[in-house]
Parts: sequence; structure tokens; C-alpha cells
Amino acid sequence: MRFRPSSLLLAPLFLTACEPSLQSGPRVEFVGSSRFNPSDRRLTTAGDTIAVKVYAEAENDEAPLKHLVIRARYTPRARPIIYPSLYKEDDSLAFELVYLDTLLAETGQFAFQSVQPARTTAGKETWQYEFTDTKGNRGARSFFLRLGRTDSAAAFHNYTVPLQAPLTGAAGISRRTFLALREGLTLPSFSLRRIPENQRMTDLVYVPGTTIAAPGLATTTDAALKLPWTGRATQIRSTNLTANDFTNAATAAQFTTLFNQSTAFTTATRTGPLTKGQILAFRTPENKDGLILVSDIITTGIRTLVLQVRVAK
Repeated sequence: MRFRPSSLLLAPLFLTACEPSLQSGPRVEFVGSSRFNPSDRRLTTAGDTIAVKVYAEAENDEAPLKHLVIRARYTPRARPIIYPSLYKEDDSLAFELVYLDTLLAETGQFAFQSVQPARTTAGKETWQYEFTDTKGNRGARSFFLRLGRTDSAAAFHNYTVPLQAPLTGAAGISRRTFLALREGLTLPSFSLRRIPENQRMTDLVYVPGTTIAAPGLATTTDAALKLPWTGRATQIRSTNLTANDFTNAATAAQFTTLFNQSTAFTTATRTGPLTKGQILAFRTPENKDGLILVSDIITTGIRTLVLQVRVAK
């Protein structure tokens, strides 16, 4: 049985920017407003978030909606690359992420809103929202985002992302609690439960604190998390580095040296309570080393760790 996010169900909505489909099947539209993104756009911030509201309607009562898939296609891949001097954008380095794959209670209308992570590497990403009805007909809408960066020739990839506290129950299914360090993508639990490809790229998880203790981080191999999949063997360690040390680390050799000089935590797979300004060292299973600076710990609203990351390309 696939995951059914009942909290995504909303009442029917008035739509803007309708574009009637010429094919048989579900009709899918974006809802545009000052908050929700309905069309292609250029991003100015790496790791930004995009709010989207989507509405779908079955073609007729005999073929209700039954399946929703959200995909993001990255060109080039979301993982950082060292661009050749004659780089040309094509599909040879494209990567597709299935963000959500869920069965729906058969219905004539379905509306939902989602706040999704944008890429942290330079390039293009295309988000597609595809509905299937009980007769197998499909309807879809998509838009693309493009991010340009001036540091594509650097030996490391850097970005800032928020990692959110998990919440049990349907209300917390969309919290972006997991982090893929190389790609700089934060993902909710529904992106991982039934999608092995996403599980294999995810490194860290937000670990809730208490009323008196700050939150922390754990790797996906941490036994206490009891994740229903085999985690990535990412290593995370403690350091005594300063903000200046973090800023000055700019080569793969420096990241490796700093990781080798770091210290394992008491439980090697989790940090314990973190502090603002704390710097961690990590090593991915591909032997890519890097640093994490805890730039903020937000305690109001959704509890959030704001992380600055530097990772060797």
C-alpha cells in the first residue's frame, strides 16, 4: 500500500491561468497568487523553497482520479560537478527525483499545496505534477526553475538550507527533515518511504531536542532512528573550528585534513544537542569531505536548524 497523505486534501479552488488540455484525461492546473508559483522562473537564491498549489479534476464521473506523482528533473544533475570549459546543457547528466508517489482515494477533484526545495547547484529543474485516473488516462502540468551561480568553477559546493523538526501524524508529513549533503536537497519523509533511490542519497536527519536541550543531527545509519531502510554510511564528527576556519576551508585537501583532525561523537552516528555556531566535519560514502556550520537554531514556529554546508566536488 502506498502512502496516502490525507492532509493534502483541500476544498475545490478558483483557478487562474487555466490551460485546457487537448487530450482525454484529468485536467490539471496551477493556482497562481503572490505566494504560489504558477510558471517558469529564474531563482536568485541557492536552496530556495518554492510554494505550489495544484488542482486536478477528473474528466467525468466514470473515471475518478486515483494516482499522483510529482517529479523533479535536474539538468545537469543536482549533485555538484566541475564544469568543463566547453560545457553545453544537455540530458547526458540529467537526474530525475520522484518527490511524491501516492495513491488517492478515488475522487473527482483533488487540490493540494506543497513547499518544495529548489536546487543548490547551477542549472535547470523541471517540476511535473501528473495525475492518473481509473481508466489509466493521465493529465499533467509542469514548470521549470533555473539557478545561476558565479562559483561553478570552485573546488567545493556551498549552500545554506533549513532542516525542520519532524512531527508525528498527518500534519507533519511535509516537514523537510532529511538532508542529502552532496545535492543540498532537503526532503520530507514521504519522499523516502517507498523510493529507494532517494533513500540511497540521503545522509542526515533532524533529531528533536527537549524543552531544555537543543536539537541535533544523526546519520541515516543511526540505530535509534529505526528507519525502515538501509542508511548511507556517512560519517559525522565534532570539531573545535571557528567561523573563520569554516570560511577559509576551500579545497578538497583542506576538508580531508579537517575531517581527519576531528573527533567522533560519543555515539558515532549522532551529534547530541547542537549549539549555534558549532562546526561539524563529515565524510560521505563516496569519500567526499566537508563541513557544516550551524548558523541558527530557530525555536519559534516550526523548530528549524539552519545549516551552512561546504562539500568537496
